[in-house]
Amino acid sequence: MIRKEDTVYEVLTRYPELKKVLQDLSPKFKKLDNPVAFNTVARVTTLERAARIGGVYLREMLYRLNEALGLGDEYLSLEKAAIEDSLRSGEALKKVVELVGKRSPETAPAGARPAWVETARKFPTMDLRTLAEDPFDRVMKLAEGVKPGEGFVLVQSFEPIPLLAHLSQRGFLHHTERIGSREYRIYLIKGVGGH
Repeated sequence: MIRKEDTVYEVLTRYPELKKVLQDLSPKFKKLDNPVAFNTVARVTTLERAARIGGVYLREMLYRLNEALGLGDEYLSLEKAAIEDSLRSGEALKKVVELVGKRSPETAPAGARPAWVETARKFPTMDLRTLAEDPFDRVMKLAEGVKPGEGFVLVQSFEPIPLLAHLSQRGFLHHTERIGSREYRIYLIKGVGGH
């Protein structure tokens, strides 16, 4: 399993085929073709730091690297377990409060509809109310393939605040509209430039 603490050098030495995965994520990773950069900078650069340098969302990068090794589902299971642990410990609530307090410029004041929601109405919709299993893995797989400026709409019988906090950390903006007593529409768009 590839983790954020691993260095770029360690990962690519073990799995040289993953260099293309990194380079597909960000043109900044083309520098890995330079043997001097690879043998110096890559030795001390963790994947967490590389994600910041490359302007890539860390969890998306880790998912893609693990997926290329056939470990995508295992990675998502570990992420899900970490979120569940965070919920049990109360850390998730602290993060939600922190995220809600940090509104990006594209996020409208509470109750107001951001301008991007009109575009989001055309995005694919997933009705989570009809799923028998826990929808987390399906939502994460859907989110993994979304490019900046794209998104999707979730329909749920409640507002899934921990899931929205997790998606916010992956670079998504969201807006929730209550349609009825058992229907919420959550519009999500992947931010551009880190928002």
